[in-house]
Amino acid sequence: MSEEREVPPAARQEAVTAVMRALARHGYAGLTTKKVAAESEKSEAFFFYHYDTKEDLVLAFLDFATGRIADRLAELADADPVTRLYAACDCLLGDPDDEVDTGIAVAMMELLSHAPHNERFHDRLSTYERAVLADLAGVLREGVETGVFREVDPDATAAFLLTTTDGTAGAEKALGMHDVGAGVRERLFDYLDRVVLAEGVDPPAGYGARSS
Repeated sequence: MSEEREVPPAARQEAVTAVMRALARHGYAGLTTKKVAAESEKSEAFFFYHYDTKEDLVLAFLDFATGRIADRLAELADADPVTRLYAACDCLLGDPDDEVDTGIAVAMMELLSHAPHNERFHDRLSTYERAVLADLAGVLREGVETGVFREVDPDATAAFLLTTTDGTAGAEKALGMHDVGAGVRERLFDYLDRVVLAEGVDPPAGYGARSS
């Protein structure tokens, strides 16, 4: 299968960028390799050379998109729990001014709607979501154990944070509801300040001081 091929990094990057733009423009149902090629300087034959089907192209995009976020979270591994939790939520919300963050959010929302009917999409996306949940819960558990977080339930709190960031990214980027995104961002960090941080522990620099 083409997903098992060793695709050169430059060709893979060309493919995932074109797929991301084509998904945002046409949706999965309207996606064709011709439309993917139209978002690139490469020919349709170029994409067929590296990938057998439209689905294989989309899977390559999913691997890129989920890997990009996973890599960002991994970069926080050596930070203290407070910094790591705030930075992880910031990462999951994404940057509304970043073209790639926006493209990924729009494409991911489109593919989530197809995941119940496509086992390969479902497996990729559920594996990613479970990994993020585990990462957030691990940070929360460490913070509770070291006394910088209150006695919150790590798993339930992680689930709340993930579903909030997922939904916000979709509304803000897929629908252009930037006022909603800004409001949720503010309230989410306020929630961390007031509900998660232990008494006397301040949020990291750059995320605003907790109200008295």
